[in-house]
Amino acid sequence: MALDAAIPEDPMPLWKNGDFVDDDWTIIADDAPVPDDAPVFVSLERWRNERDALQRRNAPVGLVFAPDSDWDDIVADLAHFPAIAVEMRKFADGRAFSIARLLRDRDGYKGEIRAVGDYFIDQVPLMARVGIDAFQTDDAQLVTAFEKGEWPEVTRYLQPALGEKEVPAGTRPWTRRRG
Repeated sequence: MALDAAIPEDPMPLWKNGDFVDDDWTIIADDAPVPDDAPVFVSLERWRNERDALQRRNAPVGLVFAPDSDWDDIVADLAHFPAIAVEMRKFADGRAFSIARLLRDRDGYKGEIRAVGDYFIDQVPLMARVGIDAFQTDDAQLVTAFEKGEWPEVTRYLQPALGEKEVPAGTRPWTRRRG
């Protein structure tokens, strides 16, 4: 879902907190006008180029992080964004997982992290483990799986992740230990 792509007129379903929710956010292409009265996602580049104008808006602004994003220069701004979308350009590219984990752990980001683009249901539990908490999709199979609550859940992980239900590192009896 590159930002220069056409934006669908109908909003895509958004799965969040165990249910589909209304979503009035729109991803705006870099060359498209920004509406004054609606929540929008813009690219990092557009944020850097139009920061002052975007900050004066009355409606919320979120960011879209491409897989190769470097946001070190705007870490201080992150608290101002209620949502960040991480692009999944193809299902085999795991950089969105790393971006989400860095946003949560390193940068302390507390807002919504939304997966957008190409992913499949097997990835959803893993995305949630790294801090992605909203899933936007128009894939019929994903929508059906979300509706039915059917996705594979791995109950025993080797690496610690985010969340209160996580078994602390060093207390996992199923992990291999050096002899």
